Amino acid sequence: MNKLKQVAMVMVLAVGTVGLAEAHHAGNSQFDGNKVLPFKGMLEKVYSGNPHGYLYFVRLMPNGQQQHWVFETDAILAMHRAGLSVRNDLKLGTTFALAYNPALDGTNGGNLVAIQLTSGRIIAFMTKDNVETANKLLRENLFNNGTPNSQSQH
Repeated sequence: MNKLKQVAMVMVLAVGTVGLAEAHHAGNSQFDGNKVLPFKGMLEKVYSGNPHGYLYFVRLMPNGQQQHWVFETDAILAMHRAGLSVRNDLKLGTTFALAYNPALDGTNGGNLVAIQLTSGRIIAFMTKDNVETANKLLRENLFNNGTPNSQSQH
């Protein structure tokens, strides 16, 4: 009977672990990974956490109203490896351009794919296809001012 209890415990732990891993990697249930859209707004708050962080933006609409947006980011270590310093590069009150996968529920926000810093440098995250699409969107649609862009593909 002791052996049976051990086997049952191992199975329960294995199923629980798979469930946790699936829950964490369920980004495709929250964001449309087939779309990469441009966004431009002023950074109002940064939350750096693990396994994800969040960037909070405000966008001024033509009618004068403000829209608040939230973008999920990679973990702070992954952002650092991609070349982004949260402390030095993300200053509150600064306007940034970014590319994102939109939220499936229609809320203002999504999953951060790439961000263009004030220096013109683009830091991209996610898959290679999304990175290429995001870089193109950021270069052509948002910052067409002749600033050279050095790109990081991660």
